[in-house]
Amino acid sequence: MGLNRWGAPFTQIVTSKGASVENRILIEDINKEADRRYHPDKLRINEFWKEASMPDIQSEVTYFEETPQATYARLRVSNMDGLPVAYEREFIFAKNRFLATREIVTFEESFEARLAPLWNTHNIGPQIGKHWANTFVHHPVAANGTRSMKSPPVDLLVWFAPRHEAELQVINRLIDDPRAEACPNQVRYVWQGKPEIGEKLVFTQVYYPHAPYRARSKSNNPNPQAKAAYANDLQATAHASGIQLIRDTPELSMLRLELDPGRVEWIVFNPEEKTVEFGNRKSRAPYLYVPSSE
Repeated sequence: MGLNRWGAPFTQIVTSKGASVENRILIEDINKEADRRYHPDKLRINEFWKEASMPDIQSEVTYFEETPQATYARLRVSNMDGLPVAYEREFIFAKNRFLATREIVTFEESFEARLAPLWNTHNIGPQIGKHWANTFVHHPVAANGTRSMKSPPVDLLVWFAPRHEAELQVINRLIDDPRAEACPNQVRYVWQGKPEIGEKLVFTQVYYPHAPYRARSKSNNPNPQAKAAYANDLQATAHASGIQLIRDTPELSMLRLELDPGRVEWIVFNPEEKTVEFGNRKSRAPYLYVPSSE
């Protein structure tokens, strides 16, 4: 998944062949105990050119809707990375505003797993919290890292719906993969455990492009509080403080967003199409974005 706004890109993929997790959930079988699901054609090769080891990954788009305000979509992937899991990703793209997305993993076998929605970028911070981080790409890279290009100064808030058992991590991708030179850093929200057969885990995210904010000292007083100089809490948190999670389950996720003072927007993931209430509205739509003017 990629994003750009105002001519600025917010991520890049690795520039060589092979396996690479690019802005979708990472699923790891920690103890290598799960039964792998391979393509039935034994002549097929995987990304490392090994025969009979190609994952039997099957994908389909199961929902798509286009409106003037937003685009809604859902995709389903069976045997994600050859593992005994079903993966669904849902998208609500509020046009020229932000992207909200959910990743739902259903376990068809029980195994010790590490799951992490993630975002690959150049720079992470300085605004960073327990479940969110501000990011930006300073120079997009081309030609296998031999050239760089100019980019407008635009930041991207990467916000993960909070989970008590999850941890935000910042990863140097170059430690394990020299191909990541073009996009060397990663922010991820890591969960680890052993789900039961049939258990579903949901990870909800918001990606919000915005103008960069840099703290400016208002005083030469060495007291840090006297020097703190963001105009408001939205700037200090790269707008993360304006996102309120009302509910987050596989059946229903609901978010209230006030990314600009006084401008309230709503996001609803309701794939079972049950009647839900929020603000002064009721809806049975499977996916819904409500702009502030409605």
